[in-house]
Amino acid sequence: MAKSFTLKLDEVEYSVEVNGNTVIVDGQPFTIGAEGNESVTVDGIAYEITLQGSKAIVNGIAYEYHASGLAAGPPPKGATGAVSAGQGPPAPTTAGVGAIPAIMPGTIVRILVAEGDAVTAGDVVLVLEAMKMENELSAPVSGVVKALHVQQGQAVEMNMVLAEIEALG
Repeated sequence: MAKSFTLKLDEVEYSVEVNGNTVIVDGQPFTIGAEGNESVTVDGIAYEITLQGSKAIVNGIAYEYHASGLAAGPPPKGATGAVSAGQGPPAPTTAGVGAIPAIMPGTIVRILVAEGDAVTAGDVVLVLEAMKMENELSAPVSGVVKALHVQQGQAVEMNMVLAEIEALG
């Protein structure tokens, strides 16, 4: 079930919709993952985030923020207050932080890796065509392609796990 809210960051307002590990900000989709309590990936790029009162500290830089339209709730199990429920990215899918989900319904037009291939966070793994646009889906973590769950030409639904990357380390 999607959650929608407004986020004001340094006096700029954004319309945000969260659906699984896809976050749509002002109409632009981003794939989100979480690693531990303070590390978040956005389209495969890692950010260290902590929340302190009305400040979000991202990679050491403080930003004033205010979210409206959210239901308050307890922090996720095991959280240290870094990212509170409803105030940050959703938890990773059940497939894990290395999962690459479909960001919208569409068709897989290219698969650029094979199972067993090594990838670096941010490497393009698959290309999803939706609404006559090609969307490059990147590895959320560095590691090895553990599984490809689709084939070229296959139609997919939003949030369907397309591939899984087993993180290094």
